[in-house]
Amino acid sequence: GIFYLTAALATRPGKVAAEYFAGKRKKYYDPLKYLTLTVGVSVLLTTYFNLMSSGAGHGNPVSAFVAKHINIIFFLSVPLAAAFSWLFFLKKGYNYAEHLALHAFLGGFRTVFFLLVFTPLVVFFREHYNTVLLVYFSMWTAYIAWANVQLMGRPYWLTVLKTILIVVLMQATI
Repeated sequence: GIFYLTAALATRPGKVAAEYFAGKRKKYYDPLKYLTLTVGVSVLLTTYFNLMSSGAGHGNPVSAFVAKHINIIFFLSVPLAAAFSWLFFLKKGYNYAEHLALHAFLGGFRTVFFLLVFTPLVVFFREHYNTVLLVYFSMWTAYIAWANVQLMGRPYWLTVLKTILIVVLMQATI
């Protein structure tokens, strides 16, 4: 179910993807349904708590667009990250659909992570919005690197470096 998948993604994201790719799918919630459900809940809470606003008066147009279309950004990040991941890890033998499933799992967990980490920090420390955002992105990048190390394996330093490049390219593209 969804709670089992969330707990598994919190503790062993790369192993979850490897098992899912190996055909052990009955014990895991579907990755695209998981992404859709978590993004939906995230959008509701983001709108309710006005999380995408730094509270600093008039924001720039990019921030306003992101705040208004965060759900689209969460969804677009998945195929983009999957494409970059597929290109960077081509030699590992996973096809684009498998990278898409991986990043749907990670994207779904990203929204859970967003709700559990970013939401409380923004609510209580809105005056430090940029610092909170930096902490969130740093933790998120570390999580993706950990998932890729579990799935892609050695050399670990190269896997981490490729992961950082994937995140940077994905954010720059979005």
